[in-house]
Amino acid sequence: MALETSTLDSVIVVWHVAVNARDADAAAAACAEDVVLGGPEGESRGRGELRRWVEESGIRLMPKEAYDIPGGIVVAQEVTWPGNADRAEEAPQRLYTAFGLRDGEISSILRYESLDEAKAAPIAA
Repeated sequence: MALETSTLDSVIVVWHVAVNARDADAAAAACAEDVVLGGPEGESRGRGELRRWVEESGIRLMPKEAYDIPGGIVVAQEVTWPGNADRAEEAPQRLYTAFGLRDGEISSILRYESLDEAKAAPIAA
Protein backbone atom coordinates (compact mmCIF):
# COMPACT_ATOMS: atom_id res chain seq x y z
CA MET A 1 0.00 0.00 0.00
CA ALA A 2 1.40 3.42 -0.96
CA LEU A 3 1.53 6.07 1.72
CA GLU A 4 0.97 9.76 1.08
CA THR A 5 4.06 11.77 1.90
CA SER A 6 4.42 15.48 2.53
CA THR A 7 7.93 15.84 1.12
CA LEU A 8 9.68 15.04 -2.13
CA ASP A 9 13.10 13.50 -2.38
CA SER A 10 15.54 16.38 -2.93
CA VAL A 11 16.72 15.09 -6.31
CA ILE A 12 13.13 15.25 -7.58
CA VAL A 13 12.85 18.85 -6.36
CA VAL A 14 16.11 19.72 -8.15
CA TRP A 15 14.80 18.04 -11.31
CA HIS A 16 11.52 20.01 -11.22
CA VAL A 17 13.35 23.32 -10.73
CA ALA A 18 15.67 22.52 -13.65
CA VAL A 19 12.86 21.44 -15.99
CA ASN A 20 10.80 24.53 -15.18
CA ALA A 21 13.86 26.71 -15.88
CA ARG A 22 14.45 24.76 -19.13
CA ASP A 23 17.92 23.91 -17.84
CA ALA A 24 18.45 20.62 -19.65
CA ASP A 25 21.92 20.00 -18.24
CA ALA A 26 20.82 20.41 -14.62
CA ALA A 27 17.76 18.17 -15.20
CA ALA A 28 19.98 15.50 -16.77
CA ALA A 29 22.49 15.73 -13.92
CA ALA A 30 19.74 14.72 -11.48
CA CYS A 31 19.25 11.49 -13.43
CA ALA A 32 21.09 8.23 -13.94
CA GLU A 33 22.94 7.93 -17.26
CA ASP A 34 20.42 5.27 -18.38
CA VAL A 35 17.28 7.09 -17.15
CA VAL A 36 14.08 5.67 -18.64
CA LEU A 37 11.54 8.21 -19.96
CA GLY A 38 7.98 7.08 -20.60
CA GLY A 39 4.80 8.81 -21.62
CA PRO A 40 2.03 8.91 -24.20
CA GLU A 41 4.51 8.98 -27.08
CA GLY A 42 6.38 5.87 -25.97
CA GLU A 43 9.60 5.18 -24.12
CA SER A 44 13.16 6.38 -24.53
CA ARG A 45 16.33 6.13 -22.51
CA GLY A 46 19.33 8.21 -21.53
CA ARG A 47 20.36 11.67 -20.42
CA GLY A 48 20.62 12.84 -24.03
CA GLU A 49 16.95 12.08 -24.61
CA LEU A 50 16.03 13.86 -21.38
CA ARG A 51 18.02 16.93 -22.43
CA ARG A 52 16.25 16.98 -25.79
CA TRP A 53 12.82 16.69 -24.12
CA VAL A 54 13.54 19.53 -21.67
CA GLU A 55 14.76 21.79 -24.48
CA GLU A 56 11.86 21.04 -26.84
CA SER A 57 8.80 20.47 -24.64
CA GLY A 58 8.36 23.93 -23.11
CA ILE A 59 6.69 22.18 -20.19
CA ARG A 60 6.16 23.54 -16.67
CA LEU A 61 5.45 21.05 -13.88
CA MET A 62 4.09 22.24 -10.54
CA PRO A 63 4.15 19.45 -7.92
CA LYS A 64 0.94 19.27 -5.88
CA GLU A 65 1.07 15.97 -3.99
CA ALA A 66 3.54 13.13 -3.56
CA TYR A 67 3.06 9.45 -2.75
CA ASP A 68 5.66 6.89 -1.73
CA ILE A 69 5.77 3.74 -3.86
CA PRO A 70 8.27 0.87 -3.76
CA GLY A 71 11.46 2.15 -5.40
CA GLY A 72 10.30 5.69 -5.90
CA ILE A 73 7.74 8.46 -5.59
CA VAL A 74 4.63 9.42 -7.58
CA VAL A 75 4.14 13.15 -7.98
CA ALA A 76 0.79 14.69 -8.90
CA GLN A 77 1.52 17.76 -11.01
CA GLU A 78 -0.29 20.68 -12.59
CA VAL A 79 1.14 20.81 -16.09
CA THR A 80 1.27 23.68 -18.58
CA TRP A 81 3.35 24.33 -21.69
CA PRO A 82 4.18 28.06 -21.67
CA GLY A 83 7.34 27.52 -23.71
CA ASN A 84 5.60 25.56 -26.48
CA ALA A 85 3.83 27.75 -29.04
CA ASP A 86 1.51 24.90 -30.07
CA ARG A 87 0.32 24.25 -26.50
CA ALA A 88 0.82 27.55 -24.65
CA GLU A 89 -2.90 28.37 -24.61
CA GLU A 90 -3.99 24.97 -23.25
CA ALA A 91 -5.57 24.88 -19.81
CA PRO A 92 -3.48 23.32 -17.03
CA GLN A 93 -3.75 19.55 -16.79
CA ARG A 94 -3.30 17.26 -13.81
CA LEU A 95 -0.85 14.48 -14.61
CA TYR A 96 1.03 11.94 -12.52
CA THR A 97 4.70 11.08 -12.80
CA ALA A 98 6.24 7.98 -11.25
CA PHE A 99 9.90 8.66 -10.46
CA GLY A 100 12.19 5.69 -9.91
CA LEU A 101 15.13 6.37 -7.60
CA ARG A 102 18.52 4.62 -7.55
CA ASP A 103 21.67 5.63 -5.68
CA GLY A 104 20.51 9.23 -5.19
CA GLU A 105 19.57 9.71 -8.84
CA ILE A 106 16.35 9.50 -10.82
CA SER A 107 16.35 6.20 -12.71
CA SER A 108 12.97 6.53 -14.42
CA ILE A 109 10.39 9.20 -15.21
CA LEU A 110 7.06 7.69 -16.25
CA ARG A 111 4.02 9.89 -16.97
CA TYR A 112 0.44 8.73 -16.45
CA GLU A 113 -3.06 10.15 -16.72
CA SER A 114 -4.28 8.72 -13.41
CA LEU A 115 -2.95 8.29 -9.89
CA ASP A 116 -3.82 4.58 -9.87
CA GLU A 117 -1.81 3.97 -13.06
CA ALA A 118 1.17 5.87 -11.68
CA LYS A 119 1.11 4.02 -8.35
CA ALA A 120 1.19 0.72 -10.26
CA ALA A 121 4.11 1.84 -12.46
CA PRO A 122 6.92 -0.63 -13.14
CA ILE A 123 9.71 1.47 -11.64
CA ALA A 124 13.17 0.97 -13.19
CA ALA A 125 15.67 0.59 -10.36
